[in-house]
Amino acid sequence: MTEYVISDKEEGLTLYKYASRVLKEAKGGLIYKFLRNKNIELNGRKADSRTILKQGDKVAFFLSDETFGKLLGSADMPKGIPGSAKSGRSYEYQDRSASDKSVAASGFKTERILFEDDDFLFYDKPAGLRTQGDGSGKLSLNDLLLKYTGYDGHSACKPSVCNRLDTNTTGIVLCGKSVRGLQVLNKAVREHRIRKYYRAVLSGRFDTNAYTMPGTDVCHMVSYISPSDNENRVYISDAPKNGYKEIITDLKVIAGNDRITYAEVHLITGRKHQIRAQMSHIGHPVAGDIKYGAGTDMDPSRQMLHSFRIELPEDILDGMTVFAPIPSDMMEYMGRNGIDSMGI
Repeated sequence: MTEYVISDKEEGLTLYKYASRVLKEAKGGLIYKFLRNKNIELNGRKADSRTILKQGDKVAFFLSDETFGKLLGSADMPKGIPGSAKSGRSYEYQDRSASDKSVAASGFKTERILFEDDDFLFYDKPAGLRTQGDGSGKLSLNDLLLKYTGYDGHSACKPSVCNRLDTNTTGIVLCGKSVRGLQVLNKAVREHRIRKYYRAVLSGRFDTNAYTMPGTDVCHMVSYISPSDNENRVYISDAPKNGYKEIITDLKVIAGNDRITYAEVHLITGRKHQIRAQMSHIGHPVAGDIKYGAGTDMDPSRQMLHSFRIELPEDILDGMTVFAPIPSDMMEYMGRNGIDSMGI
């Protein structure tokens, strides 16, 4: 018998989902069979698969070490599982967080944490860091988050990022550390209840008259975006097209001259490369964005796009607003091109 103790991070999972995450190699039908036959028990008794787990609950697996190890996956076998089939050993998720010195060495900078509690972590992602792994083998923010939280490969709660930024876009990434944190953030993202505001440096002077809504200083743009092609590029249409999805973007000009425009961009929808492709489509590509036509004559080494502000819905941290400071390379670029960013 091997027993696990439910941590605060895992609270909220159903018994079935928890067992499925522990026994990663077991098919759903086998999990249900184990539950029916009392090979899996909750707090010493048979339990319904839909039972919601709470912190401190004990889930016991009455399986031989051979079967348990096979269904767990040998690479994920927790250290210390003894040879006896009835070990009675308990395993509990441990959040090591900033005490793990290897985190700093691997690239996770604790000074970039914008907010953290037991459920959530909001991080100011630098340029050049992928949000999630892409098969290249390079460390992503998601990898670093797992190291930071001390995820050991067998806990049923796997911390994760909940929104994505392009590799060379900087700013706020929302992460869930617990089951509750992941559930509420992912639900809010799916329901478009999180308001996202970016700061962007665009090429040329933006013509606000072409898009401004009457009586406001907000430029309201509606277009249609294609799926990404083999080169990871999307395309924009002013009219509906087969396979294209509607995108809506609001923009407010903060400062500008004939060379560049500094703007705040509010994503009403949130499609892949939406800001980059839509700004290029209207003739004002994000500075430094070679993929979408900014050109090599514009000297920043990356696209000047930054996730600056996120407004959470009321049911998450009482509607907190999260800010990430404007990165120094964006400030310096604006200064070189005639915009004093210190006062804006």
